[in-house]
Amino acid sequence: MRLLTSRAQLWTEMIVDDTVLHNLEPVKCDRFLGFNPIEHPIVCQLGGSDPIKLTEAAQVVERYGYDEVNLNVGCPSSRVASKGEFGCSLMKRSEVVRDTIHAMSRAVQIPVTVKCRLGVDNQDSPEFTREFVRTVAQGGCKHFVIHARKAWLNGLSPAQNRSVPPLHYPRVLDLCREFPDLNFSLNGGVSDMGHARALLGFPGDRLAGETEELTGTAWGWPGSDGAEGLRGPLGSLPSNFSGVMIGRGAMNTPCMLWDVDHCIYGDAPRAEQMTRRQLLEKYRVYLEEAHPDGASAVGPLHMALKPTLGVMAGLKGNKAFRNTADSLMRIKETRELGPAHVLEMAMKAVDEANPGVLDEPLSRTEAYKPAKDRSSGASDGHVIPKDRPGSSARGLKRKGVTGSGGDEVAEAVAADGLGDAVTLKPVEAEQEGQVAGVVK
Repeated sequence: MRLLTSRAQLWTEMIVDDTVLHNLEPVKCDRFLGFNPIEHPIVCQLGGSDPIKLTEAAQVVERYGYDEVNLNVGCPSSRVASKGEFGCSLMKRSEVVRDTIHAMSRAVQIPVTVKCRLGVDNQDSPEFTREFVRTVAQGGCKHFVIHARKAWLNGLSPAQNRSVPPLHYPRVLDLCREFPDLNFSLNGGVSDMGHARALLGFPGDRLAGETEELTGTAWGWPGSDGAEGLRGPLGSLPSNFSGVMIGRGAMNTPCMLWDVDHCIYGDAPRAEQMTRRQLLEKYRVYLEEAHPDGASAVGPLHMALKPTLGVMAGLKGNKAFRNTADSLMRIKETRELGPAHVLEMAMKAVDEANPGVLDEPLSRTEAYKPAKDRSSGASDGHVIPKDRPGSSARGLKRKGVTGSGGDEVAEAVAADGLGDAVTLKPVEAEQEGQVAGVVK
């Protein structure tokens, strides 16, 4: 990720408190909490329900140098809910969350935040969400990351819980208005930079296609542009709307973050274009240094290569790249040569199958084209013509941020607490006509 952006805030996958506390030996703990200093700013996401255990785990996280610790109250796995009574099921026990946040906040100096949903099972009314936020805030939580849909713990899988329950983005803004002293970030269904920019209020970016009903007219707030009925300028956003989190989208297509420092944070555009060959070659060199002796097991090798699996997304050569990497990881003799060797062979397979693809420059965010709607042929991307005010919504998916990785590599942001994430926060423009942001 840091080869693509230096500004985006990265999130770890959810780590259970017992995992930390049962692996305190440095070598073992490094496996779960170790990260490269270049990955700052970075948030560690913890799962659990015991205030004492979570407090002890948070102290370990702080010693490792993380910038923030987040309590996951949004994981929709019924297995997690039944075995450990944490994740989304904790939304039914707001007092426990409050007491846990209070204990964690007293024990560490870094910020302690909460990631949750709008509700769980049949407890998902605006009143329920408000009361949950009000109770947890009493424990000292100042920042809530809201996955803007409910979770069904019985009947839906974690994957279905990322797309089946409908999104309700406007309710996040309602919380901003109801709790002006707290900060809120939005999570869920944000699949690309165009969508993120539109939600953050960037001039010229509109929400379209399947997301229009969810994030277009309904996204309006006091001061929005009533003429178009879609969205207001950056200044119309509540000041405590802290940002947008991207997970699955960034994990599946990490190259979307190539110019996020410019299009979100307002940094100067990159002086030179980057190709996928340059990106993968830099990562290959890193792998040679991080894994000089290779890897004998499939798991560690896969984690080392996982951040690369979305680099070719949407391009010719993607199948050759992924199939080659997958087949080589299954051969013990190849694994012993290390992940750098596997990556090199996968790149060669692309060159043989589709010469020149690796040398095509990465697209700037401004140049991304809307995808075609499979059913109607209509644009379902970032821009919506003014004469299309009433498209219907079909639903979205996602939480979090970039491609998932591991082994001291910033993992992509996942969307529901089972992966990593990045959050984008609107900030004051540094000069007229410029809009900056913070991926948080």
